[in-house]
Amino acid sequence: MCLEKKVLLSGKLHEYQCELALFTDTFGLLRYIIDREHRVDGITLHPGDVTLAFYWINRPYTLYTWRNDKPGLELYYFNIADRVSLTQTEFIWRDLVVDILIDEHKNAHILDEDELPSDLNPELSDYIERAKHHLLTHYHQIIAEVKHYLNEGLLRS
Repeated sequence: MCLEKKVLLSGKLHEYQCELALFTDTFGLLRYIIDREHRVDGITLHPGDVTLAFYWINRPYTLYTWRNDKPGLELYYFNIADRVSLTQTEFIWRDLVVDILIDEHKNAHILDEDELPSDLNPELSDYIERAKHHLLTHYHQIIAEVKHYLNEGLLRS
């Protein structure tokens, strides 16, 4: 087991018990079985669906993917993030509000930008913009990288 600790910009902390699926000094993967229905930008996730959560200490994002028994469902949910810290018992990261959902048609949807505080530090605002631009430019390659890991059996889905 591993504890995911997501710190919001407000300082509020959310904690989730997950299964540690892979850990290195720069990368980690957590697995979580959804226990109740969730809606994400009009898409419903159901109890029993599997969340695979990818964390890199040197990248400005985390990535959640969801898998279920429905053929063809491939959703990728990037969280713009910083302060990612990984140990075998805790994954800690700061959620920087803006998310990018890649739907089953590989279209990008920018989410929650309107929730950024109006008094956001200009350096942090610039960091978020650069991360968003990077993701919108490179999400196809990042998804291919993740799929390679999954297809090679390096990660348990």
